Amino acid sequence: MTLLHPAWLLLALAVPAIWVWPRRLRDVRLGLLRSAVLLLVVLSAARPVVFNQDGDAWHVVVLDAHGSTLDAAEGDAYDLARRVQADLAEDARTVFILVRAQTGGLDSLDDVTHDLVGDVNVADARSASSLARGLEAAGRAIPHGARGSVTLITDGLATDRAWAGAVQALQRRGVPVHTVELPREQPTARLIGVDLPQMLRVGHLARIGVRVEGRGVEVHVRLGSGAVTGQAELARSETVRVDGTGTVFVDWEPAEAGVYNVRVELHEAAKPYEARDTNWEWLPVAVQEPLRVLYLGERMAEGGPNLSGLLGAGFRVDPVLADTVLADTASLARRVARSDLVVLDDRPAESVPAPVQAALRQAVENGETGLFMSGGRSSFGAGGWQRSPLAALLPVELVQKEEKRDPSTTLVVIIDTSGSMGGNRVQLAKEVARLAMRRLLPHDKVGIVEFYGAKRWAAPIQPASNAIEIQRALNRLNAGGGTVIMPAIEEAFYGLQNVRTRYKHVLVLTDGGVETGAFEPLLRRMAEKGITVSTVLIGGNTHSEFLVNLANWGKGRFYGVPNRFNLPEILLKQPASAHLPAWRPGSHGLTTKGGPGWWGESAAETVPPLAGYVETRARPGATTLLEVTSTKHPVLATWRHGLGRVTTLMTEPTGPGTEPWRTWPDYGAWLARVLARTASDTREPYAFRAVHAEREIVLTARKLLPGAPAPHARVLDSAGQTPFVFRRRAPDLYEARHPLQDHDARIQGWAGETSDDFTWVAPERTWTREHQVDPTRALDLVRLASSTGGTWQTLDLAADFVPAAGGGRAPVGVVPLWPWCLLLALLVWLGELLYRRMPRSGGAR
Repeated sequence: MTLLHPAWLLLALAVPAIWVWPRRLRDVRLGLLRSAVLLLVVLSAARPVVFNQDGDAWHVVVLDAHGSTLDAAEGDAYDLARRVQADLAEDARTVFILVRAQTGGLDSLDDVTHDLVGDVNVADARSASSLARGLEAAGRAIPHGARGSVTLITDGLATDRAWAGAVQALQRRGVPVHTVELPREQPTARLIGVDLPQMLRVGHLARIGVRVEGRGVEVHVRLGSGAVTGQAELARSETVRVDGTGTVFVDWEPAEAGVYNVRVELHEAAKPYEARDTNWEWLPVAVQEPLRVLYLGERMAEGGPNLSGLLGAGFRVDPVLADTVLADTASLARRVARSDLVVLDDRPAESVPAPVQAALRQAVENGETGLFMSGGRSSFGAGGWQRSPLAALLPVELVQKEEKRDPSTTLVVIIDTSGSMGGNRVQLAKEVARLAMRRLLPHDKVGIVEFYGAKRWAAPIQPASNAIEIQRALNRLNAGGGTVIMPAIEEAFYGLQNVRTRYKHVLVLTDGGVETGAFEPLLRRMAEKGITVSTVLIGGNTHSEFLVNLANWGKGRFYGVPNRFNLPEILLKQPASAHLPAWRPGSHGLTTKGGPGWWGESAAETVPPLAGYVETRARPGATTLLEVTSTKHPVLATWRHGLGRVTTLMTEPTGPGTEPWRTWPDYGAWLARVLARTASDTREPYAFRAVHAEREIVLTARKLLPGAPAPHARVLDSAGQTPFVFRRRAPDLYEARHPLQDHDARIQGWAGETSDDFTWVAPERTWTREHQVDPTRALDLVRLASSTGGTWQTLDLAADFVPAAGGGRAPVGVVPLWPWCLLLALLVWLGELLYRRMPRSGGAR
């Protein structure tokens, strides 16, 4: 005997209290009766049980009677199962479990203990079965701890592979699994699976992989538009030879969005097609709308329509005019978030408002849209994008080289050679002149005018490179004569009007003792003509109000030179820097890089040269897909930024730079692939998945974008439109269920209240047709038998097969005693009650 709850026995310590509470008992027999009642109640609370041994073994026979087994072997397998059951019936307990896909097909099933029939509500359930269900039922049929065995009669092909849990449970219990392998149907070619792309879109070429098993036969695959043979053909593969298992690829470009019921047919080239369970399959396929492309272009005329015609039906290009961008930035920002891809084509940064750029950057970083930036002379560095919020998103550094330019200048030096400039003054004036002319470059010009009562050109205006002639003319100047400066200034003014240089400057060197006259109108007129006049006071004085006025009227400067130790730095011009154009015209050969995902079937080595591109540098971490062969400058680069992808093309897709590509046959398909790959990293607010679950459709919505509104969905079937009601199962997971009306159900899912941007959802099947199970994924019967301690044999060698039992390491019978204890306590209590009611001759008890 064993107590299941022995802790209750502690209450037996309260038995002595019966003798003293509520008052002391003098009747010993009454005290014993009460003590017995309490002890029996405490013992029943401790739950006493008794284990017994059961020596009978339990033998379970599981017969897998589904369609992939040869019809000739089906009857023999059933006879074997009945014989094993009959041979063991006298000495053991037997259970017969039949696993099949549908009722009918086998007669006289009275001896079947469990008939596991597949779900007849699922399409094609007649060819579906589950070995896992049979093994689980076998484990439940053998009592825990009992000796037993499982005999599995099957060909190993099953519509699911969920048998691991049932096998492990039998292994832990030590129950052997004996396997009898049935012969399989061996067609010359078998369809064993279909692999669909992650997403199909209108106008995009989808490569569908059809897995096939064959024995040296030539086959091709046909896609039809319905579940019945003979429907309109969607696509057809090339004829290939299959020996063993392989994959036949079919390229299909959907023309319309929606849910297609696609029939996949496997045709053998050597004989006409005849529909069998092994050579056809149908499955619902969801095809989404074309990619939504928001086109922001400016310089390229008809850039949007031309790009749309180049890409084809797989892209819905929405061009945005320049006035629309500036007029309604809030609406444009919302359109950016709803687009799968934004194309900035040769558009300067200043033409895209800051709110639109901010919305585009946020959408890319959140994975809501992709960015494709292209252009020529008005984009990238020349377009001012290096200082924009989008510069950090680009996979290239915008190169904008600067050139230091020294503009051309003509200098006319007017030197006072009057008598007052005698001595060191005229020499000091010559030193100042030499210092000023030293700042000139060979492309500049210089001339010298002297005045000494009259005026003359000591050196006519000539290139500054004639330094020797100019120095000789300067050295010949000597002081002598009167001081009349007005004619000299006029002479310089007339001479400079015929000179074509960026700057024109007149430098007057004098000791200040000049005549009076109408200087102000002359100098202001010279300033209006772009001729500046500066004055230099030579000699001991440091200031001359007259020379200061001349400099102010002439828009120049005043300098004072008292001696040779205070020579000024004469400023004649200001060097400037200019941006060099980043556009590189000419024919440029290209080198292709990157994997086949970016190039597809295009002949990457035959890309024509470019007629021009914008010079940039690839950032660290960016992938260069196309570069200039000679300079290694990137032409096409891409990278991930945040959750989205950004791709740059350093030329115009439809402009002069790609003019040689007009004759490239693969240009449109390749550009479409690049844009599709750029948009492929974008995420919808929710990922919807629908699954057939027996009699209903289970729809799950997994949130992908933070902050997305609540999910909504509706099913379109023979009953019309019915909305799904979602329930939140996890923080980012929602689930809804709908009764299965028909197998042509189509589902639309979206986020928010409006259903404008919905996603088509096709219900998936979670099982495989029995005739299309890949033999390489079948249950390994030899390994199953050896791992559980059983035996393996084929059907033709199992005539004398008798399964051996195993396990049974623990008792299998449990007899509870606590109900009897309660009954006995009740009887004793009744006896105590009668004892107290019996008349007594003695005193009170």
